[in-house]
Amino acid sequence: MTTNNQAPSGFKEINVGGLFISHNGPLYAALRNKQFVMGMMIEQRHCNPRNVCHGGMLSSFADMLLPYGAMYALGMNRRFTPTISLQLDFLAPVNLGSWIEGTCEPLRSTSNLLFVQGLIKHKDEIVVRASGLFKWGDFVPSDDPINPFGLEET
Repeated sequence: MTTNNQAPSGFKEINVGGLFISHNGPLYAALRNKQFVMGMMIEQRHCNPRNVCHGGMLSSFADMLLPYGAMYALGMNRRFTPTISLQLDFLAPVNLGSWIEGTCEPLRSTSNLLFVQGLIKHKDEIVVRASGLFKWGDFVPSDDPINPFGLEET
C-alpha cells in the first residue's frame, strides 16, 4: 500500500539511467525472495491527458528493469547495457496514483548480449509484458558491484 506518493516499505530509491531517469523517475527497488523488484509511483507528469501512464514512461521503466533485474538474477557486476531491442505489450492501463512493480527473468547471456523478459504489474494485474536484447557494455564502478543499490531482502 502506498500513500502520499511514497514507495512501500522495503523499497529504496535507485540511481539509474542518468539524468533522463532522474528527471522522469524516481525509480525504486527491493529484493523480494532474492529477486530484484523495481517499482514506481505513477505521478501526473507520467500521464497522458486521460490520467493514464504514458506508454513512453512504461517503456523507460521496462528499459531499466530488464537489464538490472537480469544482473541481480545472474549475480553479475553492474554494467552499462545499451538497448538493442525492446518489445512491449501493453495489457492494461495504469492510472494516476498507481504503484507499479516489475520483475524479470534472464533468458540467455553471452559474452556480448543479454536476452531478458519481464512483467510489470499493478497490484496482481499484469499491465505490461516486456522483452529485450541488450549489449553488455563497460562495467560501472560500485562499492558493491554485485549489489550496487545496497538492497536488503524484504
